[in-house]
Amino acid sequence: MEDAGSPSAVSRDRRELPARRRDPLKTINALGLAGSLRVGSVNRTLLRAAVRAGEPRVRVRTFDLASVPLYNGDIEAQGDPSPVAELKEAVRDAHLVILATPEYNAGLPGVMKNAVDWVSRPPRPNAWEGRPVAVMGATPGGFGTALAQLQLRSALAHVGALVMPLPRFGVSQAHRAFAEDGSLADPATAERLEHFLGSAAAWAARLAG
Repeated sequence: MEDAGSPSAVSRDRRELPARRRDPLKTINALGLAGSLRVGSVNRTLLRAAVRAGEPRVRVRTFDLASVPLYNGDIEAQGDPSPVAELKEAVRDAHLVILATPEYNAGLPGVMKNAVDWVSRPPRPNAWEGRPVAVMGATPGGFGTALAQLQLRSALAHVGALVMPLPRFGVSQAHRAFAEDGSLADPATAERLEHFLGSAAAWAARLAG
C-alpha cells in the first residue's frame, strides 16, 4: 500500500467536502462495517445492536464485506470491481464510519484489513482521509478485541482516518452477551454502547464543523 497523505492533505480533503461542513449534523449518516463474513457472527450482531443504539441521531447503513475480493493489484489495474467501488463511495458519503472487528489469534482479521486496504487506494485523496471513524468489537475471549482494535487503529491512522480516541468499546464473552433478539443482554453494556454511539456522533459533528 502507498503511504497516506500528509496532514495537510487530510485538511485539504476536509475542505473539499463543503456539503458536510455546511450540514449542522443534527443527524449523523454513518456507515457500519463488520469484519466477519459469518452470518451469525457476534460482530454482525454487535453492529445491528449499534444501529438501534444510535437512533435517532445516528442513522447507520451497513455494508456487507462478503462481496469485496482480496486486494490484488492486477485486479485493480483493470478497474475497481463493483463491490470495491461501492465500498469506497459509501465511505466517502458517510459522516462517520463504525467498524466492528473480531480478533483472531491476537490480531486483526483479514476481512477488515482488506477493506481498509482497498479503501486506501486511489483516487486521491483516498476515502479514509479526514473521515471520522469509531472502532469497536466483540469476542468470545476475555479482552474485548483490544489487540485487534490496536492494530486497526494503527492502520487507519496511517491512511489518514480520524479515529475517535475515547471512549473505547469492546464486548468480552460475546457468545453470552446477546439476547435472542440480538440486543445486549446486560443493561450496563447496552448503556455503554449508547454512550459510545453518542460520543461517536459528537466526534463526527466536531470534525465536520
